Amino acid sequence: MAALTERLGAPPVSNMMRYCGPEARHLDQLGESLGDWRRMLEALARRYPDLPQSGQRASDGTTLDSAPERIVWETLVQMVPDELELCCHPWLEEGRYLRSDFGLCAPDDDIPLVCIEVMGMLGSDRICRADVEEATLDRLAKKQDWFSQPGRPLLRVIWLDMMAHPDWLEAICTEAIEAAVAQLVCNREERRSSGRRTSARGAEQGRQLPLRGRTREYRVRKN
Repeated sequence: MAALTERLGAPPVSNMMRYCGPEARHLDQLGESLGDWRRMLEALARRYPDLPQSGQRASDGTTLDSAPERIVWETLVQMVPDELELCCHPWLEEGRYLRSDFGLCAPDDDIPLVCIEVMGMLGSDRICRADVEEATLDRLAKKQDWFSQPGRPLLRVIWLDMMAHPDWLEAICTEAIEAAVAQLVCNREERRSSGRRTSARGAEQGRQLPLRGRTREYRVRKN
């Protein structure tokens, strides 16, 4: 537990233990009681006071909505390059209560290049043990439909089993960042190409205008 907490930058949540293998089976059983799990984390903090403490406040001061969000944030915030910004809970559509958990954005743009959804109750196997988990899947499906429309940001989903393995978590975060950088470069190239086309059209129109319509045309007056 101490090693996992140190790697993640935050204490794991109890549901993650079901994906940590046979050696964590006793912790999975312990996690069935939220009170027992909380006491275990408190004991861990007393024994290893230098470990990250539990809670929804990240090491950079950002307050997240849940412990799983914090786990993903702690990984992402260390990896995001200077040409991107990591946004918390960006709005996706005007006039509609639709937001993503995180967004990877260009510094001068509020619209994410890549959005990240944190599935803090379920693993990628999508096996549901309670109605609330099924409701979470339904909400994700609706968001995936929204993201599938043309012109929308890319979407990456991080599941509970990925959080249970820090190497997996780092790998999917790396892939999301690389996708955002690629999209950023593509958008810049499109803007440059559009600017060149606009300039070319303007020059062509200028050549076709009569002399009196050319704003920077000069004629020599004969004596």
